[in-house]
Amino acid sequence: MIPDYAKFVRFQDKRFIPFIYVILLVVLGFYWKNNACSFTSRDAGVISVILAITLFTLLHELKAYWAYSYVINRINLDALKGRSCSTITAFFARPAVVSVCSVLFFWLMAQACLRLPASRFSMVYLYLISPVFMYLVFRTVRRVYIRQVLTGMSSTVSFRNIYQYTGYYVAVNTALNVLSVSPLQANPAFSFSEGYFSARLMIAMLILCGVVLAINLAFSRLSKRYLFLGRIFLKEITIYSAPPLPFGRFISKPFFVRIILLAMVQAGWIFILSFIAGGLTVSVPFVVYFLLCYLPCLMYHFLHVYAYWLKEFHLSCDMYFRYESFMQRKNLNM
Repeated sequence: MIPDYAKFVRFQDKRFIPFIYVILLVVLGFYWKNNACSFTSRDAGVISVILAITLFTLLHELKAYWAYSYVINRINLDALKGRSCSTITAFFARPAVVSVCSVLFFWLMAQACLRLPASRFSMVYLYLISPVFMYLVFRTVRRVYIRQVLTGMSSTVSFRNIYQYTGYYVAVNTALNVLSVSPLQANPAFSFSEGYFSARLMIAMLILCGVVLAINLAFSRLSKRYLFLGRIFLKEITIYSAPPLPFGRFISKPFFVRIILLAMVQAGWIFILSFIAGGLTVSVPFVVYFLLCYLPCLMYHFLHVYAYWLKEFHLSCDMYFRYESFMQRKNLNM
């Protein structure tokens, strides 16, 4: 029996709310740890942008999810049919617009948490309150996306290939990483006072790059198969014959072998980069230095995610063609 909308969203919310708390436990916890376990008014701006980017990642695939669910009749949406949304509502419901507008709300929320009793627990307050705001936004935007799916499946092509899709994801992730590690510039282990060729600095950067990559790889394992299928239904991604996987021989090796090789390349790259930077008279900002050091891990992150999502995309295309074939046979029999 196909569940109705009210029953399905209750089931979805019971899973989504704990998921938000898990995500923010990692995101806020990583920033808080890098900031020497402190949270002040000066951090409110960075925190608000981090939370806005996190909200964007939660909303980015929501419309595709409902497109997939609607087309294959996973949910009975009869109660919402016949309701349309205005152009203005559709514009302000876009993930990017919602996220930009939410920066101010998160900043005000952070400032309010700093003024609550026992201000040393302000980060805990923010961690408990911000998921509630995210859920309310999610719940509001969800109905807009469902109405858009019900009133028409036509959309614009956002991604012409998986390279673009993966690059978009990795770019957003990298922006979040840079903001999360930015407080480390005040950490003595990452100080440039001993020069770029300091052994302590190079070891600290190697460990930092490894930790950031591990967190990114853990979250990239979430399946995109049905989300790809939803985007195909929405015509937001083009079905195409993907070229051979870049560095296929490297990607085909066992995961632990790849990580060992990457660690060797990463250590050598940091050594060479530090040697070159040590001969420069120009001071490099910490976040720029981190990005330069992180380049090998960033390239591996892209290749790893691309290889995994390419398989997911091929499965989604196969599911789409099977669905189209089934519908054609069904129409001929009617």
